[in-house]
Formats: sequence, structure tokens, C-alpha cells
Amino acid sequence: MPKSGSTLGRALDVLLLFGEERSELTIEEISELIQAPRSTTYRYVRSLRSKGLLERSGRGSFCLGPTIMRLARAAHRQQAISEIALPVMRDVARQTGETVVLSRWAGHNVICVECIEGTRAVRTSFDPGQILPLHAGAPSKLLLAYAGPKDLDHYLSLPLEAFTAQTVVDLETLANQLRAIRDQGHCATESEVDIGVCDLAVPLLDSRQRVLAALSTSGPCFRMDGTVVDNHLDLLRQGAAAIQEQLVLISS
Repeated sequence: MPKSGSTLGRALDVLLLFGEERSELTIEEISELIQAPRSTTYRYVRSLRSKGLLERSGRGSFCLGPTIMRLARAAHRQQAISEIALPVMRDVARQTGETVVLSRWAGHNVICVECIEGTRAVRTSFDPGQILPLHAGAPSKLLLAYAGPKDLDHYLSLPLEAFTAQTVVDLETLANQLRAIRDQGHCATESEVDIGVCDLAVPLLDSRQRVLAALSTSGPCFRMDGTVVDNHLDLLRQGAAAIQEQLVLISS
């Protein structure tokens, strides 16, 4: 096995030894596989055990720990959300003609997880994996509105960049808008990130009413009059409800 340079990298080398073919390993086996002294290997294993990433098995060897199982469940849930959401997103995009986006928190960022482009000649576009501004645009502002108090304080302590003249960078104004978003259960923005682009977002909730993601439409503002926005909002809410219902079924 190639050697990683840092202590963290070496600990990860140990973790990556485990899989379907090697569910349990002894210190001696790990030491041989990562080409490290037994004492050094034991330090890596001890560190991984302290985080619940490895645990001692009944035969004196080591296996993957409960933290790995928790991370695996979270990864499976995230994959499930995308798999369930994509057909719904395609249906909303077909009915609206506009781009439909699924966005989630990723650390201290908001990220586009999935995107179905609209069918109109003039349309907006997002790439999966694209980082979105924390404080501007409907998906990000909706997720920010539902963030916990400590997280919200942290995010609002960061510099707020003005992307256009419509970007809200005043903290009091933004805080008032976030309260309004929570009260009404959706977020609509105009030209906050790109001039002439309007976004509309609704929350995607889990069985405990926690926000998992934002489901949104995005398109040019010249098409977004009041009737169109109301129609999009109905479709987004119906789509979010359909996704949530399927998520409950697979988690029950």
C-alpha cells in the first residue's frame, strides 16, 4: 500500500483496509499491510477507536465501529434523497419549463446536489457540486432560515458579499427576511446572485420536521409574474411532499 504523508493520512490508510473481503484485522496484519511498525500502527488504531471508527472484535482483532455505520446510513440517506428527488424534479421542470435544483448543506456551504435544466431557450443552469452563496438566492436563504441559532450566528458573522445591487448584506434586514421565510415556509428572490434571475424555494423535511434540503425553481425574471410564481410554488410544495412521503416509506 502506498504510504500517505500525514498522521491523518496514515490513519485513513488503516481505515481503508477494511471492507467486504477484510472485515476483521489484527494489529500484526494492519502493520504489515500499511508497512509501519507495530507500535506506530497501534497508535493509529487507538486513535480510530477513540472516534468509534474501529472497535475490538471478540477474537482480539479489529473491525469497523459504530461511527462508520452512522456515516454509512447518512450517505445512504443522501443517495436516497437524490434518487427519489430526480423523477419529481424532472416532472416539475417539465411542467414549469424552468430549471429545478436540489440544494443541501455541505459543511459550512450550500451545494447544488442535483439539477434538471429547464426546457426554455433562455434558462438558468447549475452544476451538481456547485457551491452556492450562503446568504443570497432562494435555496441558500431558505436553508439559512432553518439553521439552528448557533449555526445561524456563525454564518451571519462571516463577510456578506454583494453580488448585485439586490443582494442583502445588512444583517438586520437579512435577519428579518429569514424570520419571514420561516413563517411563510418558502423563499422567493430576485436578482440576488445574478441580475435578471428569479429563484423560488421550499424546504424538504424529514419525518421529524427537520430540513434536509431545498427544492427550487430558477428562471429569468421576465417570466416570473405573480400567477407563474404561485403555480411554481404549488408544484414545488407538491413535489416536496411526494419526496418526503417516499423518504418516510424507505426509513420505516
